[in-house]
Amino acid sequence: MNKLQEFLAIINSKIGAGYVYGGQNAEPLTREALSRLVNTFGRSRYYYANYSAEKWLGYQYYDCSGLIVYTLRKMGLIPMIADYSAQSIYSVLCTPISKNQLRPGDLCFRNTTTNGIIHTGVYTGNNRVTHARGTFYGVANTVVFDTFNTFGRLNYFAADYGEIKINFEQSVKSVQVAANIYEVPDEAAAVIGKLEAGSSANIEAGVGGNWYIIKLTGKMGYIKLKALTDNDELLKALEFISEKSGINKNYWYRQAMNIKYLDLCFIAIARGFGGLPAASASIEPQTAATSTISTATSMTASVTVPVTAPETLPSAEQTHADGTGEFTGSDDMSNV
Repeated sequence: MNKLQEFLAIINSKIGAGYVYGGQNAEPLTREALSRLVNTFGRSRYYYANYSAEKWLGYQYYDCSGLIVYTLRKMGLIPMIADYSAQSIYSVLCTPISKNQLRPGDLCFRNTTTNGIIHTGVYTGNNRVTHARGTFYGVANTVVFDTFNTFGRLNYFAADYGEIKINFEQSVKSVQVAANIYEVPDEAAAVIGKLEAGSSANIEAGVGGNWYIIKLTGKMGYIKLKALTDNDELLKALEFISEKSGINKNYWYRQAMNIKYLDLCFIAIARGFGGLPAASASIEPQTAATSTISTATSMTASVTVPVTAPETLPSAEQTHADGTGEFTGSDDMSNV
């Protein structure tokens, strides 16, 4: 892969990591590290009425410019001691472009009349952007909000062209044969996990027609497309539960992604209430090598499912909310 593809692969591998102001760290957040940041930047950037940066303890953590700085350092494009705010990334490292010139790997910025550029993210195509969105949300891939009003192309990738397709889909696939999970979509890259045959993978996106991005704990990994097929049983179970509960199936899907073995519980519930055919025999689930990936095998024992109501979204008073109610983390200071 070329440098632009590598840049995108690393950026998207951080989806699911935490947002912590001043963060640019692939090591898990500790209370000691959080305390140092609070002492440096003030408590108000980390603690709010209904939530705090403590929700990201144990996760990798970045702020919006920190995600980009970390990636450029990792690729050896800037010195390990180099640091940039969102404003300086645009003014020093980028060539300005218009919105209609955006291609995957370009940067989107929020430019304000009072404070200049305070937020940035990486365009991934199809009007979507991966960015460290804010303390409540962490690193996420979203639509390009209207508040992204300034755009730039990193000078390092000006000559790296070629079609890069990333299709964000959020689905669950079954693993047909044992498969490695790679740090980036390259079989020569570091192996960061493994899935056994019969397990399931939570898909975030398809990449280039040959790879999937799959969910791990606080980050993503890459697996070859040919290793996976649709997990029809779970998809049907979620559709049944959604219909009966009146709650969108995407909510149940997120629960299944984040709670180990909950996919099996959903299948058992749907089967128990007639939403799926009865299984002929009970099968013991295998445990996937990665911490949040569970299996797609069937389970017939009765179960009690712990379902947690969705978190209360932060109010505009508790966050830097724009006119659409979407939160974008302010990043008008250099990282530490």
